[in-house]
Amino acid sequence: MASFNLEKGQSFQIDKGFALVHCGLGWDPSTSGSAIDLDLHLFGLTHRNGDANQVQLREEGSHALCYAFIQTAKNPGGSLKKNADGTFETMDGSMWHEKDDRTGRGVAAGTDEDHAGMREESKLVLDKLPADIMEVAVWATIHDAEKRGQDFGIVKGAYIEVCDPDDDELCRYQLASEFAGKTAVQVASFMRGPDGQW
Repeated sequence: MASFNLEKGQSFQIDKGFALVHCGLGWDPSTSGSAIDLDLHLFGLTHRNGDANQVQLREEGSHALCYAFIQTAKNPGGSLKKNADGTFETMDGSMWHEKDDRTGRGVAAGTDEDHAGMREESKLVLDKLPADIMEVAVWATIHDAEKRGQDFGIVKGAYIEVCDPDDDELCRYQLASEFAGKTAVQVASFMRGPDGQW
């Protein structure tokens, strides 16, 4: 399937045959000043009374793929398990996050033209997601943004991409100047249709 750039408000259907999809956040490393550290978060949401305008975290964050929800000695009530390699995932294995990359360098320049610079990556195992999750919201944030005086207006080359099970890019959305002044943005959502297709 050919990759394409999504425009604001545009959507597309994920192939019914895909067991999982990858979601990645890429950006160009800072060439001056403080390093820029972007984070990718995915939140599994339910819709109260079937209304997409009334969203809530599933079971108080059982499927919130965000660092604050990792189970640790200091956070024994966390809903995510951290693996020995630094990755973390939901208890049912339906959502998984690569270990944190604080530089944006990710893949060494020149080794993979399509993915150079991308290292915040998550995956969704679509057929494992609980049936009451109707939406997975995709957020990008800047770590320590206030402390470093950073916002998305100074981040270069930032984008979100969705990839197929083989990690080939399906689509990409560029985080453009509309996010200047913001330190956290909901970039997109995966939405479950009435027929179960995403």
